[in-house]
Amino acid sequence: MRILFAAGLTGLAIVSLAACNKPGAAAGSSADAGAGPVAAGPLSVDQIPHRKPGLWKQTMSMAGAPANAGAIELCVDAASEAKMNLAAQNVAGAKCATPQFNRALDGAISFSNSCDMGANGKIQTTGTIKGDFDSSYVATISTTTTGAPYPQMNGAHTMVVTATWTGPCAPGQTGGDMILPNGMKVNATDALNAASATPPAPSGGQ
Repeated sequence: MRILFAAGLTGLAIVSLAACNKPGAAAGSSADAGAGPVAAGPLSVDQIPHRKPGLWKQTMSMAGAPANAGAIELCVDAASEAKMNLAAQNVAGAKCATPQFNRALDGAISFSNSCDMGANGKIQTTGTIKGDFDSSYVATISTTTTGAPYPQMNGAHTMVVTATWTGPCAPGQTGGDMILPNGMKVNATDALNAASATPPAPSGGQ
């Protein structure tokens, strides 16, 4: 189960990388990733749309994960988005290539990246994000892991993350706070670093 939890955190970071607040765009602005007309072709980092600050409810489906795992709530602000981006590119012990982004004619954004996680193996990631970064989007993320210390960590996996903006963050929540289906609260950036820094132990083939 720890492996699935770490994979889910990684998926959230990847989505944040592709949708987060970037320098060069007006504060508070957003862009539609599913409506036209739009200019198709490669995107630079400062052309990636913003994700609206506030509370996002995210569900994840992935082969091998419980179908009724429940929704995760993530509190987003500009500062946490910048940290999530930093974490995705500077995970402890990882060497990652520069991510590549491309916008299709229908407005969908595709991305790819590769990371050498040292003792945890190498991860190749590709994916597509469709939707509206003000209200909802769907990210399909495919990863291929090789050279990881445990067999169940290796191989190809695909997860689908569906995110919906539900309103402002609740009182007491700060950017990066993630509320799990069981009610436990963790900080997404801290959890990502912890999950990637130490190889997870086998857990019953999960």
